[in-house]
Amino acid sequence: MTTHSLLTRPDRLAALRRTALLDTPPEEAFDRLTRMAARLLGTPVSLISLVADDHQFFKSTIGLPEPWASRRVNPISFSFCGQVVATGEPLVLEDARRHPLQRHNPVIRELGWVSYAGVPLVTRQGHTIGAL
Repeated sequence: MTTHSLLTRPDRLAALRRTALLDTPPEEAFDRLTRMAARLLGTPVSLISLVADDHQFFKSTIGLPEPWASRRVNPISFSFCGQVVATGEPLVLEDARRHPLQRHNPVIRELGWVSYAGVPLVTRQGHTIGAL
């Protein structure tokens, strides 16, 4: 299966919709998690990203520059998180420019991001819906 076909699985998308979190306003409970992750890891940016079939939505953002912080949405082509969701496995990129699946990701050019660490967000039923 391709990454795209894994992201578009109807059961995964239904599980994401059931959370009722997609495209919702920021909430302090989620912002506390992203602040804690940024503090513990010493990173300038921390996100809770929910991955739909065609975009990723940032339920919480800490340190994300404008205009992305206000938009809170990126196309899936900008998403390192999409690979986490597709595989259901953590992803650590020391240098995304050298990663065979990520080296052409537009987020490298647009935001200058080359390092990434993401862990899957999984429902009780086992559906990976996003990444932290």
